[in-house]
Amino acid sequence: MAISPMLGLKVLFGAGMGYLVALRVYGGVTAPEIPSDKLREIARIFNRLADDLDGGRGENADKGIADRADALAASVWGNERNSGPAVEGFRTLYQGAVSGYAPLLAKDCRVVAIGCEAYADLVDDAHKGLAQLEDLILQIMWVVTFQPMTTALYGVAAARVAALIRTAKNLKSAFALNAARIMEMTVPKYTMTTLLYMAIDGAAYAAGSMAITKSVQLSHGLPLGSVGENAEEFGKIVGANSAYVVGYDLAKLPARGVPTTRGIELGARLTGSGLGYTPAYSALDGDGELLPTYDEWAAKFGGHGLRAVIFPPGWKFK
Repeated sequence: MAISPMLGLKVLFGAGMGYLVALRVYGGVTAPEIPSDKLREIARIFNRLADDLDGGRGENADKGIADRADALAASVWGNERNSGPAVEGFRTLYQGAVSGYAPLLAKDCRVVAIGCEAYADLVDDAHKGLAQLEDLILQIMWVVTFQPMTTALYGVAAARVAALIRTAKNLKSAFALNAARIMEMTVPKYTMTTLLYMAIDGAAYAAGSMAITKSVQLSHGLPLGSVGENAEEFGKIVGANSAYVVGYDLAKLPARGVPTTRGIELGARLTGSGLGYTPAYSALDGDGELLPTYDEWAAKFGGHGLRAVIFPPGWKFK
């Protein structure tokens, strides 16, 4: 008995959300809880204390508390008017126990500061790692579910455009009739429909994908980026998704006239994603590596494979 798409979708969401909950529980048990900015502030305090003690490593290296204390103590027993057992006892005690304490304390402070910095890096790395895992899971779920939604949205938009064209053709004016003929002659139907689909599909995918990423970053206290950076990222995703649509259509050309199967759909989607979306995004991003990595291919198989298993070709939300 075949599983219905809606049941498959519920199972996917249930498993995905369960995994996210388990990941949060694991993170709450194992991930460090101290805020990294507090740890770095503690490191700065200990470094300042060390600098105050030994003068630091710059031009004030001989003007720390330890050097000034040594100079003052030496002035006590170096003064000819100061003599006797008490002065000698003070010099013995100071040189034997006190004078070496401040430099050692300064070194210990710097060791503590280094430890705080390292722990802060550990905290940041833990949060980044958990955020990447959560984002990956949610992005795969988005890849699985967004296509039927945008297909339905595209159907509504296309119906509205078709109605608008019919209205224009019904207008009893030479201009409207000539404009319709010119559009039909100069702009192929595929181009018109594909451009419309690219605009709707790209904007929908980019909006959902970025909303997922930003919500995960926000939950982990990671920087969200500026408005300009996010707008640029949105444009990259829309542009890359347009390349996906073209790659998907080209991959399905050899199967024209053949009933579409889940295998054909999966192959076309992987072609559009791996040879269209990723190279286009990489080119726009300027990272120098156009083809998907092994991990990226694995994520694509996960997302598009689940999409092919759950939804039969042509299925959409009703």
